[in-house]
Amino acid sequence: MTYRVTSDDYGDAMPLLQVTTAPSERLNFEELRQRQRARIKEETSTDTDGILLERGYDDDIDGEFLLKASAKQKRRTVLVFHDAFFLIIDFLQYYALIMSIALRWPWPYQWLMITKFAFVFNLDIWEVFKMFTPGVYDTAIEGFIDSVHIVIGYRFYFMLWCVGILAVTVIYIGLYISMNYQKRYNLLMQIARLQRIYIILWQVFAIPIGVALGKVFHCTPAGNMDVHNDTACYSAEHMTYMAIAMVIAFFLYVLLPIWMLAKIHMQIFSLKSDRHEGYLQLKEAEYGHSLDTIWYLKLYHLFSSFKLFWVYYRPITFFLKLLLIVAYATMLWYPMFQMIIFLVPLVILFIIFLIKRPFRVASFNFQLLINYLCMIVLAFMGLFQNSPLNNTVFFQTEYLFSELLAINLAWVLFTGLWFICISLRNFGILCKRYPLWPRMTSRGLDKLDEDTRKYMRAILRGRIVLEKALSTMPLFSPAHEVARQIQVINAYCREAEFLGDPIHDTLWDLLDELIEAHSRIAPTSLFGSSMKSTIGDTAKELLKVLPDFKKRLAQREYDFVLMTPMKRRILLKMYCIGVFMNGKADKARPPLDQSDTVQKLYNPMESLVLKQRTIEGDDGFYEDLNDVTVDMKEMGPAFYRHQKAARTQQNMIVITEAEEEEEADEEEEEEEVPDWMRPGTHLSGISSLYDMDDLDEMMMGIPSRQNSVGSAASRRHRPPSSMSRLSHHSRPSSRASINDDMTSSTPPPPIKEDDESLA
Repeated sequence: MTYRVTSDDYGDAMPLLQVTTAPSERLNFEELRQRQRARIKEETSTDTDGILLERGYDDDIDGEFLLKASAKQKRRTVLVFHDAFFLIIDFLQYYALIMSIALRWPWPYQWLMITKFAFVFNLDIWEVFKMFTPGVYDTAIEGFIDSVHIVIGYRFYFMLWCVGILAVTVIYIGLYISMNYQKRYNLLMQIARLQRIYIILWQVFAIPIGVALGKVFHCTPAGNMDVHNDTACYSAEHMTYMAIAMVIAFFLYVLLPIWMLAKIHMQIFSLKSDRHEGYLQLKEAEYGHSLDTIWYLKLYHLFSSFKLFWVYYRPITFFLKLLLIVAYATMLWYPMFQMIIFLVPLVILFIIFLIKRPFRVASFNFQLLINYLCMIVLAFMGLFQNSPLNNTVFFQTEYLFSELLAINLAWVLFTGLWFICISLRNFGILCKRYPLWPRMTSRGLDKLDEDTRKYMRAILRGRIVLEKALSTMPLFSPAHEVARQIQVINAYCREAEFLGDPIHDTLWDLLDELIEAHSRIAPTSLFGSSMKSTIGDTAKELLKVLPDFKKRLAQREYDFVLMTPMKRRILLKMYCIGVFMNGKADKARPPLDQSDTVQKLYNPMESLVLKQRTIEGDDGFYEDLNDVTVDMKEMGPAFYRHQKAARTQQNMIVITEAEEEEEADEEEEEEEVPDWMRPGTHLSGISSLYDMDDLDEMMMGIPSRQNSVGSAASRRHRPPSSMSRLSHHSRPSSRASINDDMTSSTPPPPIKEDDESLA
């Protein structure tokens, strides 16, 4: 507890009792607790915590750290619109397939004319021309349209589909070979992106390709192809069409789903749904923060939208589409059995969907059930319409229009509202507190085990430190933090292996990457264990000024752009040596008197060179050395040089002022001396020694030594400042001897002319 005393109340006197703070200024318990936590956090914080705070993470609250980790994503792992697109397009393609079969039942003619645009969803150009050409469509049951009435020939149409499928396949193979030949740094990412594009492409075109291939199996009662009446069924040409169709169907509906099954099976993490969900969220968070690319490389988008029970949903839809296409192609003359094959798998899947919801997002399960319910009703109507036991009035032609309108209108309304809802949820306009896509939030982590949550946080922290270490230059890479993470992850690996937690495989992978990174950066990093602790502290201080240092180097590179690289390097080395040798700015140095030289060289009033050039003042670069308002960061390395020059100039000014004061004092003292004692009078022969003109004539041509009498002739040409310094050291002794003569003897008699001439 601290006590505060104000000097206004007590002055210098000490109080008898310690004065406490006022009750209104006391801190409450919560503020004291916050200060205590802040002190504990400051004492126990490491560089890893600093890195996490730079990224906006904080793990004071269990789950809040993971909430922020998933909220600030740089890469998109949310498949909201991806899944919504497939739910909508699958229903529309299924409806178009049922509608093409219903042309022979038939559905009400008015309804078919209104909804004939639905054939576009399956790219069924043959049916589009049939329905949009006036007078071509025949509503009679078992009626077949003459192929001559269709504008486009089916031979060309079938060849166009085959050539398109072959071209797309060749392009994929060519791009794959080209990527492997170039071997760029992001080769795996390019291949994964290419595979994802083609998977989406085949999913969209699965039913349209099946419809185009299935028409070659239709035969008329006359034994000819329905789409080409000039070709007999089971002829060589017809068998060629069917063989090509079966080969394409085998690759599209069998091999591709099997390949997808294998890809998904290799990525199944655990057979427990909670751990599977946690693992998906972890991989999504790692990929979203550019910490790992497994989510993209291993094609997690194939199953990341579904729960563990339905991870094979995408391949199952391919098999379902194959079953529908087979029924469409081979059972043209058996519409009731055709509808049974349509109805049975849909009912089975619908019941399973009610028990085990496939999507991780609950709203998508609702839309999926609506889709399958509408498809079941349409298939059920086709079954009863073609059944011989159909005696109910509800499936008569006059009631079918209202029933079809009600079913499809209900689907459109539900789908529209659902799409608006998920869009608002996805953009955070509706229910912003709870994200639409499952993320690593505290709400979702409640279902996970405490140890699993701990391991997940440790993995994410380790990934962040690893990414920071690898992205930093090797000299300043935080090797000590990587070493610390190795110890932490190693301990968690052993603990997870002992507890049997399935996430221990991911921990081992991270540990291997940390060890490999540490072995590579430790020898060159200043934070390595082999370095002194003081080196690490110095490196930390250097990192703080490193951005300004880089900015200054860039400016220096721009200033010296016309110089050769060798000269720039030499100047930099000389400057560094000068900083190390003369870096202490406050070290005392003897002042250098260069005022006379500077005045002679640069003063236009005294410099002969400048007078001849008729230049008034210095025309070169000029900097005011006395200007102390310049920022040190703006002056850069030249700051200490300018500071030194300014200090030297200030010392010169002080010395010049002192010399002027001394000369003034000497002149006053000389005025006080009597006239008969001044040099140049005829009172004494000794006084003639101070006559500088006579000395010049006497010593003309005679060499003299320093500090001799003869050297006085050279002093008359020196500047006043130099003469003042010499007189300052030499005259006191002369004055002292003269004063002694004055006190000890009387004035001498005058000298005669003969003696004067002799002298």
